[in-house]
Amino acid sequence: MLEKLTIFGAGLIGGSVALAARRAGLARRIVAIDRRAEPARHPFDEWFSASDDAAVTAGLAGAGLVVLATPVQSIMAELPRALGSGGVVTDCGSTKRAVVNAARGLPGQERFVPSHPMAGRPVGGLEQASAELFDGRSWLLCPAGAAPEAVELLREFVAGLGARAAELSPEDHDHSVAITSHLPQLLASALAVLADREQALRAAGPGFASATRVAGGAESMWRDIFETNGDEIGRALRLLAQQLDSAGASLEQRDTAAALALLEQARRLKGSAES
Repeated sequence: MLEKLTIFGAGLIGGSVALAARRAGLARRIVAIDRRAEPARHPFDEWFSASDDAAVTAGLAGAGLVVLATPVQSIMAELPRALGSGGVVTDCGSTKRAVVNAARGLPGQERFVPSHPMAGRPVGGLEQASAELFDGRSWLLCPAGAAPEAVELLREFVAGLGARAAELSPEDHDHSVAITSHLPQLLASALAVLADREQALRAAGPGFASATRVAGGAESMWRDIFETNGDEIGRALRLLAQQLDSAGASLEQRDTAAALALLEQARRLKGSAES
């Protein structure tokens, strides 16, 4: 059990880490560092202001694990102070190459284990936090030279939160999430905008609602993602556009073969994944 767990960023992810850690008894004391004023109700033992340097120092002091649960640019900015705590540090950022580069050469970098929980909700905020958010979900680790004991501590912590740890290189991580996470966000948003522009929303049903569930997203988070993983996201968009263009060109000629083949391949892939 950790004597002290410090979570920098008390939003959906940070709040859920706190709730899940408390449920599993992973830390004696759980503290938050956040830029917002302390709310009336929250799952932390203490709340420190991120805009007060002395408060941040107090919040980090003696932490066995520091979790940076903020947008990517903020993670990179706070890494030096977090590593100054002397404990193991991880992050929950949606991209990893930029974060790993930011940590390179910092004192204590061997205690930094970059990570990314593959969990979330369309609406963020501490009010949406849940102790069950990570149950059965993948939690990607990108150790990139971290000390084995730091990696093991985080592995045990992630398991305690109910998630499944898996290791990837920072490069493989950014390539993969561009396709499985960042691209769907843009697709859902583009579809929602298209339906509105074409005045098609009157015909929207459950399929449309499901396909556009993640449309939108907080600009503060997504700007950082686009800036730090734009090359991989752009490549994924081009590859998908080629696939859709091929089906679209065929359908315009009343040739259904390409579109039906795409559906059939997806059915087979979905079936093999579920078996």
